[in-house]
Amino acid sequence: MILRDFSPIPYQGGKLPITDLLRAILQHGFSWPAEMKSQDTVVRYLNRTLDNSYTLLRNVSLPDVDVNIPFILAGPSGVTVISDSAAEGVFRARENVWAMMDKRSGAFRSSKPNLLMRTMLLSRAVDTYLNEKGFTEISSEGVLVLTNPGTHVDTDRPSARVILVDGLKRFGSQISNAPPIMDRERRYKLIKSIEIGREAAEEDAIPEATPGSALPQSIDSGFDQAVSPLRKKANFSRRQWIILGAFVIVEVIILLIFMFLILSTA
Repeated sequence: MILRDFSPIPYQGGKLPITDLLRAILQHGFSWPAEMKSQDTVVRYLNRTLDNSYTLLRNVSLPDVDVNIPFILAGPSGVTVISDSAAEGVFRARENVWAMMDKRSGAFRSSKPNLLMRTMLLSRAVDTYLNEKGFTEISSEGVLVLTNPGTHVDTDRPSARVILVDGLKRFGSQISNAPPIMDRERRYKLIKSIEIGREAAEEDAIPEATPGSALPQSIDSGFDQAVSPLRKKANFSRRQWIILGAFVIVEVIILLIFMFLILSTA
């Protein structure tokens, strides 16, 4: 299987510099490492069962889609849009309803985010984009993969296919054995079209520079004035700089306490 990883910060199996890890957490939240580890699980299983006639595009951005699409799998059997989650618990997938079992009462309650709806919307977004590019004969399948081994799902005609981690190997075998609907040239054009759309989406996401845009908007915005020289280099938002500043303050306090303990016991 050919893997094209478009992640802004590649996870590298968790072996990444602390600076990249901190930047990823600032940009994407504290759940980023768990999300990337979940994606690695999907890649590892599919790589064992699919040959190089299949291409897996990871973390793809498309025009008019606000979030990255975790996976787009393109091969002879068609296109599959894969949404993964490391959620843990007992769930129920009934048509469009995604519910989680309450541990105390044993009752199922609607859970957010609705992983079924998210998977469906991502699949529809890919279909819309491909149809606009002339691939009208292609209709993607939306698949939700739950990578936590302790997760169980009770399914009842779910709107998107749900696969547990122990079913990923069988899922890959089913895809590789499915009847082909795209030849090599058609697959190449489809994948190229997605890559072009990704580049266009990234260009649209970069705001155009305007004269004076780097200057503070108000005189009393002291924080913005202080970090604006660094912001040009690091491209962090105001909220991200506040979080980074909090980390620095905590580190300084720990260092001062450590120094005080050394001096007091000397």
